[in-house]
Amino acid sequence: MQRRKKKDIICRCNNVDRETIEKAILNGCDTMNKIFDETTAGVGPCGGSCRRKIVPMLEHYLATGQLPKVDKKD
Repeated sequence: MQRRKKKDIICRCNNVDRETIEKAILNGCDTMNKIFDETTAGVGPCGGSCRRKIVPMLEHYLATGQLPKVDKKD
């Protein structure tokens, strides 16, 4: 029996995982507002506490052209 990979949820309010956010960035979302519009991440009832994870992901990609490596401690 194969184990399913656990999704790394970034936005808990809207249940948006890291893979969804990364795909949005790779598909041209180059601002936080575009990421919000594409994924709904960062605009939940909590007021966007996941932005502290999304902003560095986006900044890293814009600076290097690569998504950051996943830190298993997050």
